[in-house]
Amino acid sequence: MDSDMDYERPNVETIKCVVVGDNAVGKTRLICARACNATLTQYQLLATHVPTVWAIDQYRVCQEVLERSRDVVDDVSVSLRLWDTFGDHHKDRRFAYGRSDVVVLCFSIANPNSLHHVKTMWYPEIKHFCPRAPVILVGCQLDLRYADLEAVNRARRPLARPIKPNEILPPEKGREVAKELGIPYYETSVVAQFGIKDVFDNAIRAALISRRHLQFWKSHLRNVQRPLLQAPFLPPKPPPPIIVVPDPPSNNEERPAHLLEDPLCADVILVLQEKIKIYAHKIYLSTSSSKFYDLFLMDLSEEDQQSAAGHGFGVAVTAAAERMLHQEERHHGRDFLLRAASFDICESAEEAGSSQRKPC
Repeated sequence: MDSDMDYERPNVETIKCVVVGDNAVGKTRLICARACNATLTQYQLLATHVPTVWAIDQYRVCQEVLERSRDVVDDVSVSLRLWDTFGDHHKDRRFAYGRSDVVVLCFSIANPNSLHHVKTMWYPEIKHFCPRAPVILVGCQLDLRYADLEAVNRARRPLARPIKPNEILPPEKGREVAKELGIPYYETSVVAQFGIKDVFDNAIRAALISRRHLQFWKSHLRNVQRPLLQAPFLPPKPPPPIIVVPDPPSNNEERPAHLLEDPLCADVILVLQEKIKIYAHKIYLSTSSSKFYDLFLMDLSEEDQQSAAGHGFGVAVTAAAERMLHQEERHHGRDFLLRAASFDICESAEEAGSSQRKPC
């Protein structure tokens, strides 16, 4: 069989890579993405989780899987054999660990407990069964860090535990654990097809370096590099904001009056008797009255504005306009402001009183 021939080729290094981690962290999906070039959407990944193991026999029965196992890393021809495992802590995995060249230790960035188990359970188990095998720490399900968690939780099965925003682990958490254990750290997303090649290429490098120390006479292993740093993940672009543009008035002559009733684009609010608000626009007020023009050009600090408010300064409507307001409160909108435009505007209520209700 072709799968047996890989072991017999003199310049082809066969690498056994064991993938371990908690249940539902994405181990099997990661293996299928590398071995079978499988792509999945986020909603497919959110389906009811059924514990599965990718069969090692695929290298014997599927020619495509066998072809995809062959790769060239740092000018070294390799055949990568991936071994999947159950994530249950009570399962016996000693057979899978046997004669392993490298171990990929997975956790989910949306499950802090899975990262905690890396230190308390998985790493000690790896060092017990294969103490010489290098270990690669991998944070799976990277796409959940930038996903809409409300939509994700709605798409999950009814009894599934919702993903909370405070449970999403930042990359610094994974790096801290990796630094503490002295192992490389990578992040992956099967949905975004990110980091899959980085993980397994660098796992191959770690295995080849370990083999070079034992088989120093193999000259083709001299140029193998140490595991490389991973390029940062670029989050997807957020959707553009939805901008609602109001329909223009049918008649251009009604445009200024129409704007008085629409607060959407107003940049000035005139408050009359603390209960009536008239929405206006600086451009119209400034071109209609020099008082407004000077007022809007003033550069008042916050203290000046508070002082002016305390002394009663501001724009005051003359008594004639106030009387008109009492007479036509039900028409306080457009009609009031249009009729009030015929009155001059005083600088303050005090000036209006001192001028004996004469126009300013």
